[in-house]
Amino acid sequence: MPDNFKTAKSALAKLHQDMEAINRLSNPSYLSVIEQMERTLEPIRRQQLEISRALELSGAAARTQEIVIANQHWQELIKQPTATSCIAESLAAAHQSWLERIKPIQHDFSHLSQLQASAKLALCDTSLRLAATERLMAGIDFEAIRSRFQIEKPVISGLESSIAHVATSYGSLAEALREISDITRLPAFVLPGATREIYTTSFALETLRPLDERNEDEAETKIQLVAEAELETSGCIALLQHVDPGLARPYIGARDALHGNNADRARHILSSLRELWNHLLRRLAPDDSVAAWIPGIANQKDLLHEGKPTRRARVLYICRELNSDPLTDFLMHDTRALVKLIELFNRVHELETELTDEQLRAIVLKTDSWLMYILQISAGNFRR
Repeated sequence: MPDNFKTAKSALAKLHQDMEAINRLSNPSYLSVIEQMERTLEPIRRQQLEISRALELSGAAARTQEIVIANQHWQELIKQPTATSCIAESLAAAHQSWLERIKPIQHDFSHLSQLQASAKLALCDTSLRLAATERLMAGIDFEAIRSRFQIEKPVISGLESSIAHVATSYGSLAEALREISDITRLPAFVLPGATREIYTTSFALETLRPLDERNEDEAETKIQLVAEAELETSGCIALLQHVDPGLARPYIGARDALHGNNADRARHILSSLRELWNHLLRRLAPDDSVAAWIPGIANQKDLLHEGKPTRRARVLYICRELNSDPLTDFLMHDTRALVKLIELFNRVHELETELTDEQLRAIVLKTDSWLMYILQISAGNFRR
């Protein structure tokens, strides 16, 4: 995996440069770039087949199999022929965030090709990150985590269930996106963001494994992918400040504590993360607004508890503009997984003398990623 990953990453970096150069041509042709995408991912695709067979033989957890199947689906979409009909309709249906990449927009075949090439290149990046996620997910042993830290079984069972639902809902999202045009109808951040969410969750769980049980060959890959995720989510504080400066200040303090040496920093960070998601959901989905919105929903099950909106109701309200049930379902389970993950790290901290720098960095990164994703959605990026 490491050699394949490094080779693919280098090739994809060049493809991004090639795309930028081609975009500047008066008569661009993207056929060569798309062909190179397929060649770049071929080693990863072969490895996918090996992993899939190994998982079937080993009876691996369904969560890992769901991710493998989703990745195979993305790779098939990359190989999907470029559409040559309904050019105007395809461009008109594309989300503005994709169209901004191909300005000035002209309703001709070259621009449709550029749109589809951009989406396929994003799928290449997604596939590579998901391939690394598969490796992390396959190594997660919840029973071993429970035994190592003496965690109560309900805590571990709740987390394991939530992770399984995240993987299943990601698989359902993949199934719903059958063509490149299905992807370009959604904002450009949607699929990379969902994949980043699964990766950062897997990375956080990986940090709970003993060092001697981890694959040393994967270390360089993890360093690179974690750095990329941190760069992608670096704007989460600005988005949070825009929503509520009062929420941003304590979170900035928690992130600053990550780089300090205060003996109480782990408690400070974890309590801040726990409070943040709770207050943010209420800020993005206020009681009165959600209560007024609920009567118009067909399925009102589990939306109220003792007259107050539930977490499920708040997430549904935030996602009301999505017009994508699989994506809404994914965000629902992803939010629950974050809550369970923070609960686990908090319990580990209570039972252990201290969390490691790597573990604290991982749970902060996971929170940054979730923040970035839900704030992008809430900001109205689904409106054209």
